[in-house]
Amino acid sequence: MIVVAGGWSAWRLVRVRATVVASIPQRPDLTGRPIVLNERIIRADEQAESLFHATAGLAELAQLYQANGFFDEAAQCYQGWRRIEPHGPRWPHLNASLLSGLGQLENALPLEQQAVALAPTYLPARLRLADIQLKSNRTTDAAVSYATALAQAPGNPYALLGLAQCDLREGNWSKARDRLNEAVRQHSEFIGALSLLVTVSEYFGDSSRAAALRERIGHREFTDLPDPWRDALLDDCYDAYQLSVTAAVAKLGGDIARAKDLLERATRLAPNSGAYPRQLGVLLSQAGDEISARRQFERAVELSPEDSDAWLLLYQVVNQSGNAAAAERVLAAALSHCPSSYGLHLARARRFKAASRWEEAIAAFSETHRLQPSEAGPLLELAQVLFSARREPEAVAALRESLERQPGNPVALSTLMYYYIGANDEAAALRWWEQVRRQSRMPSSTVAKLQQVFQEKFGHALPSVP
Repeated sequence: MIVVAGGWSAWRLVRVRATVVASIPQRPDLTGRPIVLNERIIRADEQAESLFHATAGLAELAQLYQANGFFDEAAQCYQGWRRIEPHGPRWPHLNASLLSGLGQLENALPLEQQAVALAPTYLPARLRLADIQLKSNRTTDAAVSYATALAQAPGNPYALLGLAQCDLREGNWSKARDRLNEAVRQHSEFIGALSLLVTVSEYFGDSSRAAALRERIGHREFTDLPDPWRDALLDDCYDAYQLSVTAAVAKLGGDIARAKDLLERATRLAPNSGAYPRQLGVLLSQAGDEISARRQFERAVELSPEDSDAWLLLYQVVNQSGNAAAAERVLAAALSHCPSSYGLHLARARRFKAASRWEEAIAAFSETHRLQPSEAGPLLELAQVLFSARREPEAVAALRESLERQPGNPVALSTLMYYYIGANDEAAALRWWEQVRRQSRMPSSTVAKLQQVFQEKFGHALPSVP
C-alpha cells in the first residue's frame, strides 16, 4: 500500500510539473525594468520547471506578470492553474479581473461565476461578478448578485450602489434615490453614492442638493471596492508609474497612509526620477509634514533640475517656513534652471510686491504677462502695483487689457469703477457701472460698497441694480 501511495504521489508530481511547464510563458522583454523584477521572474521560472516547487513557481509568475502589466503572460499562467487546481477560486477570480480590466467581459464572466461558485462567501468575487453582469447589460442577473451580496453584508455600500445603478437602468429613479440615501446614511463619505446622488438630485430638480453634494465631494474620487486577492498583487508590482497612479487614487479616496507607502516604493524603484519625490512631497505637505516634504522637493529638483513645478513647490514650502533668505536662494536657483517658467516669475513678482519693491515688481509682472499673454491674472496684479507706484494711466491700461483677456472680470470692473470715482469722473464711473450691474459674478458686498463710495463722492445714488 505504501509503495502504491508513493507511486501515485510521484506520478502526480510528474503530471503537475508537465502541466506547469506547458503553461510557462515565454519570458517577455524586460529591458528597462527593475533588476529585482528580472531576478524574481528568473527564479520563478526555475521554480516552475522544478519537480517539487512547480506550482509555487507558476503562482509567482502569474502574480508578477499581472502586477507588472504582462497580461498575456499572466493569462497563460492562469490557464495552467485552472487545470492544476480546478477547485481553487483565487485563480479564476484574478483571471477574470485581468480580462474585465481589458474590456473582455464575455470571457471574464464565466471565470467570475466559477470563482463565486467555489468561494460563495468571498464578497469581492460576488460584487465583481455583479459589476461584470451590469456592464454586460445583464441587469436582472446583476441585481440578483448585488442583492445576494447585500444579504451577506447588510449595508455594504458597493452592493447598494450597484442596486441603485440597476434601478436606474430600469428607470426607477425613486428607488435608486432611496438606496443611495441609505448608502450615504451608513457610509457618509462613500464617493460612489454621493456622485450618483448628484445625478439623481438633478433629475428630481433639486439643484441645491446637487450643488451641496458636489461641494462635499470636492476633488475626491471613487475608490474601487477592497479585494484582498487582487490588492495583494501590488506587493509584486515593480512599475513605479503604476504605483504612483494607484497612490493618486488612494490619496483621492482618503487613504493617505496607503498612498505614502506606494509613493515611497515608487521612489525606490525609480531612484533617478524626480517625478515621484515631487508627488510624495505634495502628499507629505498636504498631510502637514513640511520638513519631510521639503526633503522630497529638494530631491526632486536635484534629480530633475528642469522641473519648474518641483522648484515652485520647494520655494513655497521654504517660503512658508518663514526663512526669507533661504526662499530667495531657492527662487534664484529655480529661475537659473527654469528661466521661462511662468509660475516662478509670478512667485518672484509677488515677492517684490509684498516687499513694496514696486519697480522690480512691475518688471517681474510684465515678464510674467509676456510668458503667458492670454492670462488676465498677471495684468490684474500688475495694475495693483502700478497704482501703488502712482502710475495710474498704465494701471488703467493694464486693467483694460485684462478685460480683453477675460471679459467681465469682476476685479477689473470694480477696480476701474473705484478709480474713476476717486478721479471725480462721474461720467466714466457710470459707464463702468453699466458693466458692473450686468456682471452676475460680481459679489453683492462689492456692489454695495461701490454704491456707498459713489454716493459719498457725488452726493446721489447710483441707478438701481435691476
